[in-house]
Amino acid sequence: MDGFSSSSNSQAVRGYIMRCLVKGYHFSCLVKDLSNRLIASGLISDPDISAHLYYLEQYGLIEFTDKKVTSFQAMQSDAVARLTAKGICFIENGGDPEMGIDL
Repeated sequence: MDGFSSSSNSQAVRGYIMRCLVKGYHFSCLVKDLSNRLIASGLISDPDISAHLYYLEQYGLIEFTDKKVTSFQAMQSDAVARLTAKGICFIENGGDPEMGIDL
């Protein structure tokens, strides 16, 4: 994994997703766009980011604009992910190192 351990790479990927959502229109972004950005940055090679989205969704930091979409269907559904109020507070407070998200 190019010098990353699996755990630290996962933390970096989740942090990158959060930062991308902060920069997005109304704190949101297409899931396919997130995946493409991660590939372009070299953090991932497989476009499937469902496990990372699931992790962030379970902590209540992100949600999907279509409530019927799950993190595992997001890529196929052209879903839009957005930060929740909890996610915005998490970013503004500089994160929590115990949560496994490298901001």
